[in-house]
Amino acid sequence: MLALASDLGHLFRTEHDRLMRAMRRLVGSPSTAEDLVQDVFVGLLRGNAFADAENKQAYLARCATNMALDHLRRERARARYICGSDLAGCEVACPVPLPDEALQGVQELALLRRTIDALPSKCRVVFLLSRDHGLTMKEIAARLGLSDKTVEKHIARAMMQCRQALRAAGRAI
Repeated sequence: MLALASDLGHLFRTEHDRLMRAMRRLVGSPSTAEDLVQDVFVGLLRGNAFADAENKQAYLARCATNMALDHLRRERARARYICGSDLAGCEVACPVPLPDEALQGVQELALLRRTIDALPSKCRVVFLLSRDHGLTMKEIAARLGLSDKTVEKHIARAMMQCRQALRAAGRAI
């Protein structure tokens, strides 16, 4: 039991922040994410399967994802109970996506991140300045010493690569 607690303590210190970010993306609430991460670690401390897991980080990530999806299912069921048998008639907007939609979003984001990382460096920098930092094409051109047309071509190329990656993965665009 002491070794298990030590392993979990180490994993908590190294993986807590990563798990919190992933949980916040899935459930949309920092306080709910914190509660779920804590519940994951408490559950692992009580269970025996963690001690037998070969890849403890992967096991932890799977447990956290399952916990988040279970939470989202419970919230959806609660909303159905409150609003009646069909959510279509419910006038209360639910900002939480369905579990499948949340998982698909996480997968698409990872695919797009890999696609962007594979772009040529100048193209990647231009695209990230545009999308992540919200700079205009003129601002990017001035900052990098490029023509407006070159910036436009880099952004178009990056967008095309992202669309192709999504299509290749069978995602609707």
